[in-house]
Amino acid sequence: MRRLFARVFRGRANRSGISKADRISKADRLCVFLVTFSILCATSLPVFGFLPDASDYDIYDSVIRLHVLANSDSDYDQQLKLKVRDGILEVAAKLSESAADVAAARAILADNLDLVADAAKEALKNEGSDYSIRVTLTRESYPTREYGSLRLPAGEYTSLRVLIGEAEGHNWWCVLFPQLCLAPAVSDEPTRQNETVTFDYDDEKLIAAGLTPSQIELITGDSPRVTVRFRLLEFLGELFG
Repeated sequence: MRRLFARVFRGRANRSGISKADRISKADRLCVFLVTFSILCATSLPVFGFLPDASDYDIYDSVIRLHVLANSDSDYDQQLKLKVRDGILEVAAKLSESAADVAAARAILADNLDLVADAAKEALKNEGSDYSIRVTLTRESYPTREYGSLRLPAGEYTSLRVLIGEAEGHNWWCVLFPQLCLAPAVSDEPTRQNETVTFDYDDEKLIAAGLTPSQIELITGDSPRVTVRFRLLEFLGELFG
C-alpha cells in the first residue's frame, strides 16, 4: 500500500517525468481514494459535508463548452480566431436561445453544425482568408477554468469544437450553454488584446438552464467546504474522465 501511495503522489507531482511502465493507472488512484475515504470515515471525521453532492457529478452534463482553435499563434491568425469567435457566438446564441435545457440545446446544435460552420467561414471570407473550418459537437476533456467568479472543474464536457486551418494556435474557451459569454472570453493567454473576460450570469439564469442549487454553489461559492467539494469533484472528474 505504501508503494501505491508513493506512485500516486509521485505521479501527480511530476507526471511528465515518469516512465510509461511506472505511470499510475486509474485503478490505482481509485484505490487510494477509497482507502483514504475509508480512513476518514473510520476516524469519525465530519467529512460528509465536504463531499460532492450526488447532483454535483451532473455538472459535466449540464453545460456545453465552446472551444475555438486558431490556425497558428501569428498575430494574423489570432485575430482571425476572434472574428470566427464573434460569428459563432452570434449564430449559436440565436440557435440555443429557445432551448429549455441542455439536452434541447445539444440537439439544436447537433442539427445545425453546418450553420455554425457557415458562420465561421463567412467570418474568414470577410477577412480574405481561405482557411478550412471543421466543426464538431463531441465530448472533450477540459482543465479547470475560471470565468469571472464562476469556475468549472476539470473533466469531460460536451464541447462545440471549431478548428481553423491547422488548429495549432492558442485556444479560446467559453460556456455556450447556459449563455454566459457576452464578449471576448478566455484564451491560453488571457492578456491578448480583445480577449478580456466578460460574463453575464446570476443564480436565476443558471437555475433556468437546469442547474441545481448545489451545482450553483459548487461553481460560484468560495467557502472552505465548497472548495473541498470542488477539488474532490475535480479529482474524480480526472479519474473517470
